[in-house]
Amino acid sequence: MTGRERILRALRREVPDVVPTFEWFIDASVGRALTGSGDPLDIVDGLDLDGVNIRPDYRKEHLDEKTLVDEWGVQRQLTDDVLPALRRSPVPDIAGHLRYQFPDPEAPNRFATLETALKRFGDSKAVILNLRDGFSDMRDLLGYQEALMALLLEPERFAQMLRRVVDYNLALAAVARKRYGVEVVATTDDVANASGLLMRPDTYFELIAPQFRRVIEGYKELGYLCIKHCDGNIDAVADFWIDCGIDCLDPIDPGAGYTMGQMKSRYGDRTCLKGNIDCTGALCKGTPDEVAQEVRQCILEGGPGGLILSSSNTIHRGVKPENYLAMLKAR
Repeated sequence: MTGRERILRALRREVPDVVPTFEWFIDASVGRALTGSGDPLDIVDGLDLDGVNIRPDYRKEHLDEKTLVDEWGVQRQLTDDVLPALRRSPVPDIAGHLRYQFPDPEAPNRFATLETALKRFGDSKAVILNLRDGFSDMRDLLGYQEALMALLLEPERFAQMLRRVVDYNLALAAVARKRYGVEVVATTDDVANASGLLMRPDTYFELIAPQFRRVIEGYKELGYLCIKHCDGNIDAVADFWIDCGIDCLDPIDPGAGYTMGQMKSRYGDRTCLKGNIDCTGALCKGTPDEVAQEVRQCILEGGPGGLILSSSNTIHRGVKPENYLAMLKAR
């Protein structure tokens, strides 16, 4: 069975020959230690992962060795880890958001990395298109504080801009589906921390939920299987997300007190689960044997079908390479 087949079976809550695995991101230093290369596709190939996560491509300009600005006008600072930090956003005031023009979803090379991955892996691995379901684009375009304040102070404009964001992501998804036949889309928008949602639940359901439903239903109408990622305590929204049609919930965050067994009993008959090997715990601080035990427990509680094994977020620079390798070998 190929990696692609394993992931598709898991997303359909069927039983593959082996529990599949892939990561959102793997830090180049960890990948280099294990495969000799820091290239994301080489790492996936060298570790024989079942899938690869690919984002659309946007032009980037380096302002200095640590700072870059992308085609969106978002400025980020490199952190010496897998994900850069947001520094400056291109929409200073939501009142003027209609003047902001989104990048062209059909621009040449928008899906260059996706095309390279599909050519390299063919049907051997699942190529997962990483888009958004709304809030993370609002955060990037407005800034964290400004996006959350706009929810409270400018709800009509927030809803209007969020609709534009969802339209854009659906346009990207349509291009990738029609042009390349991509089968799986993932949205990695965080709206929670360990204690709960970043906003009041009633605010979420009034302003964000309608567009979340629209984007997930739009992806499904295009023919995608959908993975929804959000760290933190998602008790307030998990049932709603599943009702909207997601096929997988990620990462079953141990930092929010979740275990795979708890979430399997709550949601395992309705959606696939992905996670939940602690990327702040045993993967960083434990031994390979301790990681292997955590993996076995995760599979015992969450498998055999409807489970994708992964870290609880990313394989960041703090993960010990030997521990990640132990995680892969233990499944």
